[in-house]
Amino acid sequence: MSTADRRSLLHRLFLRNFTQKAVALALAVVLFVLVREDKTAVVNRSVRVRVSHPEERVLVSPLVESLTLTIEGKFSRLRALDAQFPEVLDLQLSGFENEQLAFEREMFKLPQGLSIRSIRPPAMMVQFEANVVARRPILVRTEGEPARGFRVVQTTVEPAEVTIQGPESQVKALTEVGTEIIKLSGRERSATLTVRLAPAPPNVRYLGPQSYTVTLEIEERQGTRVLAERPVTIRNLPEDGGVYEVSPAKVNITLHGPVRSLEALDVDQLTAYVDAVDIDPARRGLQERPIRVDPPPELRLGGVSPAMAALARKDEPRRPQPPAPADAGVDEGQDAGVDP
Repeated sequence: MSTADRRSLLHRLFLRNFTQKAVALALAVVLFVLVREDKTAVVNRSVRVRVSHPEERVLVSPLVESLTLTIEGKFSRLRALDAQFPEVLDLQLSGFENEQLAFEREMFKLPQGLSIRSIRPPAMMVQFEANVVARRPILVRTEGEPARGFRVVQTTVEPAEVTIQGPESQVKALTEVGTEIIKLSGRERSATLTVRLAPAPPNVRYLGPQSYTVTLEIEERQGTRVLAERPVTIRNLPEDGGVYEVSPAKVNITLHGPVRSLEALDVDQLTAYVDAVDIDPARRGLQERPIRVDPPPELRLGGVSPAMAALARKDEPRRPQPPAPADAGVDEGQDAGVDP
């Protein structure tokens, strides 16, 4: 088909009898709109539920917070629904007690020509309890352990109590109120913290301050270590270099102090000894002396067992030399010879 033929075909299709075609199209559009407007349709709308009741009562049954309404009607009517549809359903629950409240269609005012096909959920339970107030102690809640060798001595909280309000059964069951969890991991020193209380149970609320002061007292853990069979040495022996024997040759040493220092102690640097500074070197018998230990400054000596040691000289002590006698002879001041 040539270009001229295509142009002729398009001219006949769109421009021949143009007026009649335009009128037919307009009538089709109007008919479509009229049919659409008269057609029945269904839509869903959400409504918030707001309840009120006497302050001396607490609603303990689950509250329905919103409803879903399925609404049916002509399309033309549904278009006006959004402008007239209620956003909130207000319910007064006074007079209800342990019974079911049904959501009725009559609770909602809709434009004429619209109807409610269904309401979900269809009802809710209404159960009340007395609204009571009580005082409860506050429990400091912690998690984990301090750094190795440290421990929590005491935890205190100020104020020590909190006022709570809620349903009678829940208030009676709540014997104490915990704080938010305080992590102890890695702590080596005492601290004062500002914390909040753990979230309140459903229907219960805390009255009074929102923050509380918690004091953690942390100290280094103390312990005891026994060093068994440690050798006993002798210090400050006499200058004559005698040979001495100490008995017992080994003792048990008990130390007290921080666990970390006890564990880090180098045993070979801790010596048990007997001080022989005042020993009698000429005496061969046993001479008793206390066994001494000098622990590091951060540790305390708990005891030495046995506590006394005997020193005995094993070699022969040197005997003192007597002084040399004076020489006999002629007095140089006298003449030697025969008397005349």
